[in-house]
Amino acid sequence: MPEILEICLNEEEASILLALPGTPKEVAKKLDKKDSHVDSILDELFKTGFVVRRSGESGLLYGLVNDLWSMVLPDKRVLEKLEKTHMRERFLDLWDQFYEREFVHQSTLTSSDEYQARIIPVEITIPMKWGAVLPHETASKILEDARTIAVTECACRTSGRRCDNPTDVCILLEDFADLFIERGVARKISKDEALAILGRCEELGLVHQLNNTEPKGYQFLCNCCSCCCALLRGMISLGKEAISLKSRYLSTIDQELCDGCGLCVDRCQFEAIVLEDSKAMVNEERCFGCGLCASTCPTNAINLVQIRGPEHIQKHLLEAPEDIIDDLMISKE
Repeated sequence: MPEILEICLNEEEASILLALPGTPKEVAKKLDKKDSHVDSILDELFKTGFVVRRSGESGLLYGLVNDLWSMVLPDKRVLEKLEKTHMRERFLDLWDQFYEREFVHQSTLTSSDEYQARIIPVEITIPMKWGAVLPHETASKILEDARTIAVTECACRTSGRRCDNPTDVCILLEDFADLFIERGVARKISKDEALAILGRCEELGLVHQLNNTEPKGYQFLCNCCSCCCALLRGMISLGKEAISLKSRYLSTIDQELCDGCGLCVDRCQFEAIVLEDSKAMVNEERCFGCGLCASTCPTNAINLVQIRGPEHIQKHLLEAPEDIIDDLMISKE
């Protein structure tokens, strides 16, 4: 992280960050600088993701952000600047190292009681005959109810660079979407545009993941690969547990209909399907019930079956933060 900050920030910007939290006027007074000068620098640091801000009685209050991974990496302007100094690849390599050595080991990410995200099945594969489908697990319902929807660059795939899947497919929701739109690093989109992105990603074999909070706390609906995703890669490649919650469903394969084509094996991001004697077999422990195998099976041999009740999702939902900015901002303490 020190080298990342050194690449991105000059000495004056660093000194301003160290003087936070505060309004531009308060920070300027601490550093004996002009208010307008500090205000301009803080505004740029907000756009590049190093600080967040909210309105207060004395004007805009700025504070250091506690999630640089999600905030800085989606900003193409940072990468464009680094491209000119030939530091882009070094910058991304450092983020990848930070992920493996620090990010994925955070206790808040791998708590046994608090799943940070949950799998949202491909909607057309959810078996309606098993009863009412929860709004928590239906992408179209989540998007229908959203006040604001936006799309931004995927931080994980931007730094990971392990596949050719698109980066412009990270869907943001509600206050999180508002924040990224204000920063200029996300584009507001309609529900139909969001559904089109999900459809495109389903064709590519990408897993839908939603942050695991109650509806008023929704922040992102990502489209993930196991080679780059901070959450899937952590579980599948690095052996971490309790990061993403399984859906309520399990893939089942009709052995009589299966022709052993292997498409489902290739599409499974969780390595839960193998071919045995030219037939696809599901490892129930590894299956997360994402539906990517069932959605493209050419012989319709695969179906999702509900194996968990509504309480599986409801009892694991995390409480939404009262204010997204306060949740992201590092306080004086």
